[in-house]
Amino acid sequence: MIVKEKESVRPTDPMGNAGYEAEKQMAFFLRRAFAESSDVLVFNDVAYERNGEGAQIDHLVMHRFGFVIVESKSVTGTVEVNEHHEFVRTSGGRRMGMRSPIEQGRLQAQLLQNLLNDAKESLRPKKLFGKVQPYFGDERFTVFVAISDQGVIERNGANPPELMKAERVVKEIVEKTNRYQQTQGVKGLVNFLAAGKEKTKELEEHQVAAFTDHEMEAIKEFLKSQCRGGAAVKPAKPNVVSKQVAAVNEVAVAKESSATAPFAVKCDDCETTDVEILYGRYGYYLRCRACEATKTVPQKCEVCSSKAKLRKNANCFYRDCQVCAAPVLLHTNPANAASS
Repeated sequence: MIVKEKESVRPTDPMGNAGYEAEKQMAFFLRRAFAESSDVLVFNDVAYERNGEGAQIDHLVMHRFGFVIVESKSVTGTVEVNEHHEFVRTSGGRRMGMRSPIEQGRLQAQLLQNLLNDAKESLRPKKLFGKVQPYFGDERFTVFVAISDQGVIERNGANPPELMKAERVVKEIVEKTNRYQQTQGVKGLVNFLAAGKEKTKELEEHQVAAFTDHEMEAIKEFLKSQCRGGAAVKPAKPNVVSKQVAAVNEVAVAKESSATAPFAVKCDDCETTDVEILYGRYGYYLRCRACEATKTVPQKCEVCSSKAKLRKNANCFYRDCQVCAAPVLLHTNPANAASS
């Protein structure tokens, strides 16, 4: 469920606009994956304050076991992280240091955790005959840093698990919630009994009680009310789309031959985006117009990695995913592309 859409005004300066686009792309990925989920709540572009300190969170995802803070970063060149976890950004041939987005996300998570614990009595009922007050522990908070499609990540001596391309974040969130799920109930007990040393450690790190429906609702309303300017926070429009409406939208998109796809399809060899999708003996394939390299078009959804079909309409190619439901414009062939 999308609790809060991204509603901030687009900046006019180039750097601010690039950041806006990165956040918009990440919000798109989250909507496609979780808009119809009652167990995952998404808050885009929210700000919280506690004791005079503030936290601006690009994307806050709440699931049955905790919270994920996603920090979106627009990178058109390269972002490098060394063995000391120091970050260096390269753009236009110029290298410069940058603040660690991982530490930035952790500070946001800490403020949010403290804010929730300040109100834990009203958000989580006491257990064991009213003697134990549940709280929000560290194990419930995860930070991911999402690098935009155009950026390149160089891991020189360090490979922080929090750092990844934006398109990977949704899959990581799903895998994270699955690891929590593996510790629950009888199945969780069986998993503990059968686990080796390393697996046991992982299970212990994710052994937390799931939020009840009442707790999910209470926390959701609390986060809405505490958001800076919370009274003005409008609920996201429900994502209930009939098949008839979806069909109309699809036809409308197909008519816009100049539409821009949310995913940048590029050549793996020379990394140019000057590519075209053609149909050959073994189905659709990608051809680079610069170096003429070819490769098959992956048959999976870019958002949830489920199996999906590629469909052509004029020069436009759409990815139809049964899990994500709605069609996505994957690529538009150049007007002078070879016939397919």
